[in-house]
Amino acid sequence: MLTEKEYKDTMTNKMVDVTMTAVPVVDIWPYVRQLTLDKVVLEYVCKNELVEKVYRNDKGTFDHVLLPTDNLNIFIIVVVDLEQNEIRGHFRLDLRKEYGVN
Repeated sequence: MLTEKEYKDTMTNKMVDVTMTAVPVVDIWPYVRQLTLDKVVLEYVCKNELVEKVYRNDKGTFDHVLLPTDNLNIFIIVVVDLEQNEIRGHFRLDLRKEYGVN
């Protein structure tokens, strides 16, 4: 799991929604399967390969793949390093805590 600083270091001021256009550079599902075994990701999400959104930083260096949880305001984010073609790690994002979203 990435620390908050490690996660935020992969962000830029503008994160662009590329959900409809992103082409996977790495298969995240083996990583997600391990997160399922670790009880971080719901089995249903992994089995059905559910992705809520994909955001890319404006430098084009990282994608944030948002996986749904059983709480509408919490996501597991798989951070993909587009320059190294590898998964950097994951982060649990609570929108209520981070951005005050209800």
